[in-house]
Amino acid sequence: MDYYSKREAKVMIMSALVEKGWKIYGYKADESDSMTDYFSPSDWDGIATKNGYTLLVDICKYHLSYSGKEVREYNYNNKRSVSNERIVKLTAMMNDAASTDNEKESCAVLIQKEQDKLGVEPEYTVIDTFPTFSFANPKGTSWHIEKDGQIIAKGNGAFAVNDYDWENKEKTEKQQKAEKLAALINRIEKALTDADALKPEIIKVPVTTVQIVEKEVSEITESDIKEGFTFVMKVGYTYGKRKGNKYTCMENGLFSKLGKNNKPSKSYDKMWSTSFSKLNEMLSKGHIAVIEFVEVTEYIEKTVFRKTARKQTVSNAPAIETPEVVTVNEETVTGETVEASNEVTMAINEEKNGIELTFAKKPSLVFIESLKENGFRWSSYSGKWWAKQTAERLAFAQSLVTPSHGVIDEEDTNTNTMVEEVTEASTGGQNDNVIYYEFSQTEGVTEEQKQEGDTMENNNTVNEHTDFNSFDDIFTKFDNIEISADQKISDEDLEFCKDQEAIYKQTIAAYDNLTEQLQAIKLQIIAHGEKYSEEVGTNSTKYPRRTSFDAGFSSYDLDGNITKIKDRFISIICHYFMNKYNITISNVEKIERKYDIKVTYENIIDEITIQLDGYNFVEKAEKEIKTKVIDIFKYNDKKIIIRNNKLILDGYFVRHDSIWKEYRLTNNKEFIFNALSHFDNGSVKMNKELLAKYCGYDNEKKVSNFEKYETQSLNKVTSIKFLKNGKMEIEFTSNQVAAKFANEYCGYNQKSA
Repeated sequence: MDYYSKREAKVMIMSALVEKGWKIYGYKADESDSMTDYFSPSDWDGIATKNGYTLLVDICKYHLSYSGKEVREYNYNNKRSVSNERIVKLTAMMNDAASTDNEKESCAVLIQKEQDKLGVEPEYTVIDTFPTFSFANPKGTSWHIEKDGQIIAKGNGAFAVNDYDWENKEKTEKQQKAEKLAALINRIEKALTDADALKPEIIKVPVTTVQIVEKEVSEITESDIKEGFTFVMKVGYTYGKRKGNKYTCMENGLFSKLGKNNKPSKSYDKMWSTSFSKLNEMLSKGHIAVIEFVEVTEYIEKTVFRKTARKQTVSNAPAIETPEVVTVNEETVTGETVEASNEVTMAINEEKNGIELTFAKKPSLVFIESLKENGFRWSSYSGKWWAKQTAERLAFAQSLVTPSHGVIDEEDTNTNTMVEEVTEASTGGQNDNVIYYEFSQTEGVTEEQKQEGDTMENNNTVNEHTDFNSFDDIFTKFDNIEISADQKISDEDLEFCKDQEAIYKQTIAAYDNLTEQLQAIKLQIIAHGEKYSEEVGTNSTKYPRRTSFDAGFSSYDLDGNITKIKDRFISIICHYFMNKYNITISNVEKIERKYDIKVTYENIIDEITIQLDGYNFVEKAEKEIKTKVIDIFKYNDKKIIIRNNKLILDGYFVRHDSIWKEYRLTNNKEFIFNALSHFDNGSVKMNKELLAKYCGYDNEKKVSNFEKYETQSLNKVTSIKFLKNGKMEIEFTSNQVAAKFANEYCGYNQKSA
């Protein structure tokens, strides 16, 4: 979306906010004048306030200067402030040859008077003052709401209010934009309503920092110089060895300079080779100090907002027993108490450095939005909400499991409706839409519940309490269903993935063994280098003797090869499914960077499943086939013409090569061929006959492509012909078949045509 469309979207939002009682800041009305060809449309800075909350739309870090900005109206009085325009006029008159001497003297006096006013500031009146705010829109969002220096809510969709689907024939452009605008305003208003139920609370968050500690070492032995040995320069040396630089021991007795995040540099320009005798000499002189890195946990105060316990009136509702983990009491009209609770379990995944949250019941939509805003994502594989561990997310997760925080479920917020539905189901007659289940035979029902049910049955009464718990147990059983990666793919695909993983693990194990063997040789190399060290230069500096080991693998080479092997393992599995099912898996490189050498085929299948968007492989391939063809005619469906049983497509299927003076077929033909193959027999692979006839560098430039070709392997297509004007003619067995292909695969709309 361009700048002008975004500006219009912001003005649309501003108008809707005014109707909801928001106070607007930074609005400029439309000053355009068509008579003078002057263009100055309305504009809004994206700042509004209501009930102490500040809404910020399209605010970046450069707009933070608007915080607390004063809107001033200056009173330019010629008697009080300097007029540069007047000085220019007087100077021109004084230098005019036609001016008399008296006029020139008068101009000089007046100019001096104007210049004396330079130190006088013009008066102004403060018309309005912008609200104060602290943050720009968070990354990936277009609006957020602040209060007291804290972000209360954030989201997207601000610019979508000025966009519409031109393919939607049911609603006009104006109707689509109005619906999007109303949805956005409702989200903002709902965020304010939900925020009113929050209360600020100061908590202490653990923050782990790495501090440098100097060790009291008077002498360094040869055995001390090993990987991880680190020292800091106390004085400056030549060749870049400045005061404060930190060096750590690498392979072959080299010391590498520590850079950002205390990571050793891989550049040889920042490495240093020295002996332990030289290090002892510098240590005795106080030129260096041996250091170590120690992790220290500090607690900082942070303000978080927690939901307060909301009271809800429920009429004629029985007491509901729930796990006593986190409770919110609700008072009824009759004085009875309904306890709505939701068990929240937090776990720290040390291996993946993540936080995992498990809910006994599905949380409400408001709470789900809160989880997403704090960086948590749902994993259908593990059935948990997870996020990478940070101090802010850890504090948020801890606030959920504290007793002062209640998690209101969707079922709990609609207790009255649920009770009525359960009562109706338990007392009413048989209904085809009701699932009847004998819960007394399930393993989840205790003996006490069975006895209670028998007693109530003997008394000819309806046990509403038992029915409600049993109804809840149904959903609990659904929640316990876990779908593993093995169930997401076929047996053939699973066998392929397992074979690839077995080969991958064996290869990594072989490299690990090689690394251990090379490490065992290092001690002998260091001892040999010190024993037969040689003097180089005039300062009699001794350097370790080099060995044949230096010509072999370095640790850097080994790490690089292991990384390549891991990336190749991920790439092979991804491309296997791409080639077999003719689907697109985007950002394979991103998946490679996400996982380390401990990656398994289950991790890769999970990443692929996420990109399937709920489809299976065949459905995803079918959707992509249709989408690619529809995109060719997306902005002009009049390029699709049906004449009897012939379909004429104008989609730039042929181009003219001006250098070689020849016509060639474009890649768009392959999208049509895939669609024809799927339409003919449901295959997601391109028809082999069409592939051999038209695809390939040499086949694309054949003159015979522009002649009518009768297909042999397709049942619904009789002939294909390309035209040099970029069109393509496909002849089907009947007019109905041609129309069906145009409608289902090309997005053809007969009314618009």
